[in-house]
Amino acid sequence: MRKRFAETAILLTALLLGVCALAFGAGAADEADEEEAKPAPHFARIGVYEFNNLTKRKGAGKRFSRILCDRLAAKFDDVEFVYITAEDSGYPEGPMLLKHAQRVGEKYGVEAIIDGTFAGYKVTGGIWPNRATPTPEVIVQLKMRVVETEGGTIFAYYSHLPDSPKVYPSRIRTDKQLWNYAVRDVIDEEARRMDKDGLFYKEDDDEEEDD
Repeated sequence: MRKRFAETAILLTALLLGVCALAFGAGAADEADEEEAKPAPHFARIGVYEFNNLTKRKGAGKRFSRILCDRLAAKFDDVEFVYITAEDSGYPEGPMLLKHAQRVGEKYGVEAIIDGTFAGYKVTGGIWPNRATPTPEVIVQLKMRVVETEGGTIFAYYSHLPDSPKVYPSRIRTDKQLWNYAVRDVIDEEARRMDKDGLFYKEDDDEEEDD
């Protein structure tokens, strides 16, 4: 009789432990699902910091970051973009140290900072002097990131490192025209990726939540 009672007690204990394990596992799974389901930040005020320049074109990093800021502002009008130069911030050209990004974020009141490196710009064609082919061909290389300034953490990395040049129409007659076309195309491509990642705040999202 005592043996049967002991066996019954052991069985009940095992069942109880199993139920607890299942409950704990379900709770952990729910927490994991909640973490995965967290919405992207949707930054409403973003700083575009002066890019580092690794090309032979003088001031290319600064010019690129200026165009990047203006073009993003034109595309995403629910977001305020702030152009920040290295000189004004007191820190070197990007990418900056994360602790510096926090300080710059506080100084300019931005929730995130886009910074990076303008890594390459090579023209291999064109009809103006010293070009061998009738159509301009360009390779633009870019590395950038988005830093969340409150915690000084990296939200995302983006890079544009094509293996082959992009061909442009022969109607482009000057190096300045080609630069503008090439840089804007890269910015538009990366802007689509950032938008897909939920980087930019949109008023429509708030309206949907209210409904």
